[in-house]
Amino acid sequence: MGVLSIFEVSKKQHYIFKSNRLKENIGASEIIRVATEDTSAEFCSKNNGKIINVGGGQTIFYFNNFSDSKLFAEELSFELIRSYPSLEFFITAVEYNPDTDSIVKKIRELHKKLEKKKAERMHYACIIDFGITQECDSTRLPAVIMKNDDEDGELYYSSEVKSKIDMCSKMSGRSVYALDFTDLGISKYEKSYIAITHIDGNRMGKNLKRLREKYEKSYTQENIREINEKYIKELQEFSIQVKKAFEKAFQKILDTLRFNMEYLREVGMSIKEDVLPIRKVILSGDDVCYITDARIALDCAYIFLKELEKYSVMGEKITACAGIAMVREKYPFFKTYELSEELCRNAKSSISEDANESRLDWHIVQGEYNNNLNEIRNTAYRTYDCKNLLLRPLVISEDSEAINSYANFRKDMQILNSGKIPRSKIKGMLSEMKKGEEHLDTYIEINNLHTLLGSHRIGAKTGFIGDKCVLFDAVETMDYYIPLCFEEE
Repeated sequence: MGVLSIFEVSKKQHYIFKSNRLKENIGASEIIRVATEDTSAEFCSKNNGKIINVGGGQTIFYFNNFSDSKLFAEELSFELIRSYPSLEFFITAVEYNPDTDSIVKKIRELHKKLEKKKAERMHYACIIDFGITQECDSTRLPAVIMKNDDEDGELYYSSEVKSKIDMCSKMSGRSVYALDFTDLGISKYEKSYIAITHIDGNRMGKNLKRLREKYEKSYTQENIREINEKYIKELQEFSIQVKKAFEKAFQKILDTLRFNMEYLREVGMSIKEDVLPIRKVILSGDDVCYITDARIALDCAYIFLKELEKYSVMGEKITACAGIAMVREKYPFFKTYELSEELCRNAKSSISEDANESRLDWHIVQGEYNNNLNEIRNTAYRTYDCKNLLLRPLVISEDSEAINSYANFRKDMQILNSGKIPRSKIKGMLSEMKKGEEHLDTYIEINNLHTLLGSHRIGAKTGFIGDKCVLFDAVETMDYYIPLCFEEE
């Protein structure tokens, strides 16, 4: 009797973003990649297993017998606990006979068993230290080593942080990405805002459901092994196609940044030679996260989503949504990442059920954030006459005629930054927008600002179309935006 086994690293975001030190985030992300892609594959091969599928943050393996599966789980667990303290992961298994069992049903059973195991995790208490040990500066766990940092002086590291720093050090020699905030291009005398961008694929669950249903209807008593093999092959192909599409989309960002390096220096970004002002944190299947200077975050996300739509899977265009959280450099990383996830979900929820399109949403944290995006949007971003100041989330597709298309937003930005209208007059619109349509209309008339409303904003003479303000997004964001030059332009 064979065995299907599943391996998943849990609480990945907390593990990566619990610290505000970029090197620790980088090391944590690489540890997760190594654990899920390299180490698990190594122990699978060592114990005569094979990988069925990698995707959705999980890896599924097949073993010929229970003893191999058990040994795999024991050896992998020991290695991960020894090498990467505090990394939380789960492994579980179900019996599976390729000749008599539907793998579609068995994988569903495997996922249910995994969720049950995660829900029933045992809580335990232990003495962490005896009150006389030095605390780690990041985790508050007992420190095991002290190192000198160029910026922060003496730093104490727990075993968890040490494993992250060590992993980052292994990567530093081969990295073209930023290894510190200073590498992101942050300008000393400008608004020092960074952005965490979270991107997640659309309709992936629906596509996988379609794939399952397609094969569930094909089973007979005579063809179980054949259908199982076909399903595995198509499932693997689905994961590979999605992975390649997202990797190519991220590569498009890198290529565009290389193309813009000299230009970005000219407009004031402090960019080092041969270091791209971006830090990849997660690039796993359709789950993506990276960090940039806030001023290039919007165009980077647009480039990614636009490139992604060139690819398809199961005969359907691949789309995704992006959430961009712009914060001060010292703002807590984990709260920033949670905000980017919430913004991504908000972009997804704005898409109608029958549409397949990419969208992006963003938020600039200029004070304390209360962890409730909807509440903020329904209060601070509403006019006194109950209209919406925001057009975002913005639609990415170039052929979209929607008023909230990203193409229209770029045109707004081009007009605002043309230098033909004093910035003080443009900024003065913000308070008038908040008062409502009549006040903004009067302000535009008095200051003769109709040129701000380009030909793409026909019908918005008052600055509003329907119950939405067409210029607030651009005016609020203009200090946090540098347009990238696209190679095709």
